[in-house]
Amino acid sequence: MKKESLVLIVVMAVMVLPKPAQCDGSFKGKMFGDYYYVAGNNVQDLEGRHGLWFRRIYFTYNNQLTDNLKMRLRLEMDSPGDFMSKDKMVPVVKDAWLSYSFGDNSVLAGVISPPTFGKTIEDFWGYRCLEKTPLDLFKLRSSRDHGIAMKGNLNQSGSISYMAMFGNGSSNKGEINKGKIFYGALTFEPAEGFVLEAYGDYETEVDKVSSYVYQGFAGYQGDWGRIGLHFANKHVNAVDLGWDFSVLSGFAVISAGSGLDIIARYDKTRGDGWEAGFQGNKISYIPLADYVKTNLIIVGVGFKVLDSLLLIPNVKYAFYDEPEMGDKPDADIYANLSFLFKFK
Repeated sequence: MKKESLVLIVVMAVMVLPKPAQCDGSFKGKMFGDYYYVAGNNVQDLEGRHGLWFRRIYFTYNNQLTDNLKMRLRLEMDSPGDFMSKDKMVPVVKDAWLSYSFGDNSVLAGVISPPTFGKTIEDFWGYRCLEKTPLDLFKLRSSRDHGIAMKGNLNQSGSISYMAMFGNGSSNKGEINKGKIFYGALTFEPAEGFVLEAYGDYETEVDKVSSYVYQGFAGYQGDWGRIGLHFANKHVNAVDLGWDFSVLSGFAVISAGSGLDIIARYDKTRGDGWEAGFQGNKISYIPLADYVKTNLIIVGVGFKVLDSLLLIPNVKYAFYDEPEMGDKPDADIYANLSFLFKFK
């Protein structure tokens, strides 16, 4: 703990030191969380629990070092979210990269957000403070990786863009094996308000296991709000066996007035062979049942109280299909007052 605190103090001290004239640095942050209430759960011991937690706190430092070179350092803290641990929030490095731009293209190196569910899908959903996007939530891939990436536009209008990345496949943790992962995404905006994206990746063999993920996303937005449809599948090869885990997700965010959104989302999972080993109890903040097809419904209302403050009363309801083995789990019901606060 002392080491983490010292790192945080040093980083913050560097941020406030006088900067060379050619550097344009900025410091910002945000934090979001919930006051939660577990109204029902497949684990009876969790029913009736309630409390306040921060699901994420970010401190971000950006600096435009030269006309073509920029950097980012982001620290992240979070509550455990497993309803068992009492650990304190400890800062970890979430982003740490350098980016060099040339024309409409950029090369990035360091701890980067891969194209898995970053810019297009997560930004289009727009309510990360309410819940993660499906691939992130169901742990098909990580939101960060060490590596090198290239992104940019493929045409003059910018309607076709791409991102390709080579990474460790170890998230923002250290690398201890020879396995590596290749990511690629192609985004097309055929008309104003429409966005289409195709994505694929391949992770080379680690301990005789390899995998690949493919997904597609389509979205449309206007003054009335936005809608999105998302399908993703992960295929795993282990020795002579192979299985798939997939998720289909659809959402709508409807503008009901100035600073007011009505939010609805439905996620449906499926898997081959004892539901492809899905371990729902490892999902933070809304642990789900293990080894069973899951239906997750999220409904909420977003109130923009201030430019820097958002409140979202919401309900998350998970119910399950009949499992291949054992009894059908009870439904999970989480009633939350979620919040987001930004500062700079």
